Amino acid sequence: MRVTTALLLLIALISVGSCDLRSGIAKDEMEKFSGTPTPTRTPPPPEEPIDPADSVTVDTNQPMASISLAGGNKTKSANCSKFENVSLNGNRTVVTIKGSCRQITVNGNDNEISVDAVMSIVINGENNSLKHVRYVNAKRPSVTDNGDGNTIEKIARTEVKK
Repeated sequence: MRVTTALLLLIALISVGSCDLRSGIAKDEMEKFSGTPTPTRTPPPPEEPIDPADSVTVDTNQPMASISLAGGNKTKSANCSKFENVSLNGNRTVVTIKGSCRQITVNGNDNEISVDAVMSIVINGENNSLKHVRYVNAKRPSVTDNGDGNTIEKIARTEVKK
């Protein structure tokens, strides 16, 4: 009984060890089975450098401050004079934010946000539009998009509504 169990274990180890994923055997077999080649990963195209005129210098070590905007079919404005975190909670709100913000969090749907500059964007909702004019410290904002149909774009200063 012990010899049979040991023999089966040895056969199992040999068969598992013979399929080395690094050798490409498994990949080739999968391509034969599925009929389609495994796609190769291509690196994303390099991002264009940021024009210094599109950047604003901000001391990111400032103490955290927050601005909260509640909306719903409204037009609102705010001023990020101290590199604040801004949270918008509502639907169908048009918001204009002057200054540079640490983070903008949008909780809702169908909002239109215009901001001078922002370092981080979090969107929890659908069909929101966020437009920014400049970059904080010459870096693109980090974006977390947890919804569908949201757009985030950098616009020229001439496109800003007055």
